[in-house]
Amino acid sequence: MTIVCGTDLTEVGTQAAQGAGALARGLGVTLVLVHIIDELGAELTAASAHHALYEPRHRAVREQAEQLAARFGIEVEQVVLPGVAPVKLVEVARAVGGHLLVLGAGKDRRRALGSVAERVAQTSPLPVLVVREPASLEAWARGDRALRAMVGVELASTSKAALLWAAALRTIGRLDLLLTQVVSPFGEQLRLGLSGMGAPGEVPPQLAEPLLRDLRAWAGDLPGAGETTYAVKPGQGLVEAHLALLAAEAGVDLLVVGAHQRTGVARLWQGSVSRGVLERASCNVVCVPAAGAEGVEGDLRTFRRVLIPTDFSALAKRAIPVGYGFVAAGGVVHLLHVSTRQPVETEATLTQRLRALVPPGAAGRGVSTEFELASDDTAALGIWHASGRLGVDAICMATHGRAGIARTLLGSQAQEVVQRSRVPVVLVPPEREG
Repeated sequence: MTIVCGTDLTEVGTQAAQGAGALARGLGVTLVLVHIIDELGAELTAASAHHALYEPRHRAVREQAEQLAARFGIEVEQVVLPGVAPVKLVEVARAVGGHLLVLGAGKDRRRALGSVAERVAQTSPLPVLVVREPASLEAWARGDRALRAMVGVELASTSKAALLWAAALRTIGRLDLLLTQVVSPFGEQLRLGLSGMGAPGEVPPQLAEPLLRDLRAWAGDLPGAGETTYAVKPGQGLVEAHLALLAAEAGVDLLVVGAHQRTGVARLWQGSVSRGVLERASCNVVCVPAAGAEGVEGDLRTFRRVLIPTDFSALAKRAIPVGYGFVAAGGVVHLLHVSTRQPVETEATLTQRLRALVPPGAAGRGVSTEFELASDDTAALGIWHASGRLGVDAICMATHGRAGIARTLLGSQAQEVVQRSRVPVVLVPPEREG
């Protein structure tokens, strides 16, 4: 493993180098100190980088490397090259097999970050640490204190990569993690089919409970020393602004976010949380690129909680044995019936009808069943709302399999569920002749 640190030989560069040295010491790895002579001019060529005009730069980098080696007891290599800093830094990091790229942040954040750190974070295939306050990193690497880190979460693979990267720091020392998700209370209440708004600026308890449950389930077990806490915070507008403010309020040392690294129109349309965090946060920031998310959620999926909706029709019943077959031993099936008008049967009668649908072999496989009754405007909405409230891993339901004009005229409840659902939806078609 190698840590690459870009230095411009200013106070900002020195702070970055100190943070990088602390991490290199904690991990027991080599630090590569890189200085890019980022000046325009025809005289600037690879050969002229060693010209007497640039000897002071070489000497300054060598002195900084020697100071870091003595201070942290690490091996420090030096690279001095001409070129455009954001491009060359990434090229060097690739060439030396770097695992982390460390940079400083200037006081003029928009100019400094827009020209170097922000551009590097937008293109780097490896995580980028922007150091604003190296003292906490040094004290943590020495074992003097725990490091407090916040991970901005959006329950996606890029956030999972950021979380796993942060959790891996526990190999150095105690790391207290705060997993924070910023949500729109109104939007989440709509998704879960809940009513009753909370006070402005808060997530009401009936909404916080399922959201925190899903956040914990998404994070999974995180090994290593340190406390892990979870928070769901309300926020409208720019998520990055909320994360930066929440990090400051929590007094964390490090804010870790995933970086989608969008470009062009996608960046203008969807924005960039990582870029916004780099501009706004007052603490150290790490951006973990989308490339780091590859394979993060590629392991075999096992379903522990599956929702099977039914209207008691023969077609709906076809999904029941299929859905039970997906559930791992010790898992749960939620059998759901959604009423779209005033039911003529009592809850007890409907529950008994659901109970009669449980396959005989389910208990023998260690699969339990919970019976759910709901009322909603449409069956699709009831299924969508129930899946969120129950926190299921998948939905298994029957579909008529209509196509063409029939699908357009008659609609498809299954299609609507697929379009809305955050979890996999398994569709069971009707029986076909031949």
